[in-house]
Amino acid sequence: MTKIVPTSLDYYNKKVIQRIIDKYDMEQMEASRAFLISETHKMLEDEELGMWDFSERAIFDMWESERVTGDPRNSAYLRSESV
Repeated sequence: MTKIVPTSLDYYNKKVIQRIIDKYDMEQMEASRAFLISETHKMLEDEELGMWDFSERAIFDMWESERVTGDPRNSAYLRSESV
C-alpha cells in the first residue's frame, strides 16, 4: 500500500477530528483515537483509493457511517448517491 502525502493526511486528520469533537463532544484524545484507528482512516491513507478527492465533510460522513453501521462503505458518498 502506497500512503498519501503526509501533509494531506495531516489536513484530513485535523479537520475530521475537529468535526468529531464538535458533533460528539469528545475530548481531543478520544476523537483522535476514534478516527486514527478506524477503517475510514486506513482507507484514507491508501493512495490507490484516491480518497483525497473527497472533502473533509465526506471523509467525516464515511467515518460516521462506519461508527453507525460498522462499514465506511455505507456512506452516501461512496454509494454514489447525491448528498
